[in-house]
Amino acid sequence: MKTLIVYATKHGSSEKAANMLKEKLKGELAVHNIAKKGLPNINNFDAIIVGGSIHAGMIQKKIKHFCNDNSEHLQKVHLGLYLCCMYKEEAQMQFDSAYSQELRDSALINGLFGGEFLFGKMNWFERSIVKKVVGINKSLSNIDHGAIDRFAEKFNLLPSQ
Repeated sequence: MKTLIVYATKHGSSEKAANMLKEKLKGELAVHNIAKKGLPNINNFDAIIVGGSIHAGMIQKKIKHFCNDNSEHLQKVHLGLYLCCMYKEEAQMQFDSAYSQELRDSALINGLFGGEFLFGKMNWFERSIVKKVVGINKSLSNIDHGAIDRFAEKFNLLPSQ
């Protein structure tokens, strides 16, 4: 199966998750940061995994646009969706807000992969907000490696189209 992993990232968590998936998935794989390069022809793939992260309460606009612009095609392929969100309590609500009901219903596998606050990649304003709102003043990783492993295991069991 030929699989495309499309993601966008603000500070690197979605990219980290995409690369972890790439290491665990079988078949021919392409990993694509939608914010950095032009989009490959999605018609060349049997499966597409879409991932992003929550930043200031929203998924990246480029992921939102990609999903909206390609919704019909995404519903016809093996679809996986993932989200990096720091807070487990809010992750499902954020996931439901990030991806349309049609895509969530079409997705064969969904993943909530945790998140990170990476102070070294944040600007002064972002660090100030995290310090004030969250009350932490150093980098913190809450990536759920088990959730990524389970996602990959389930995805590897999908039949080729």
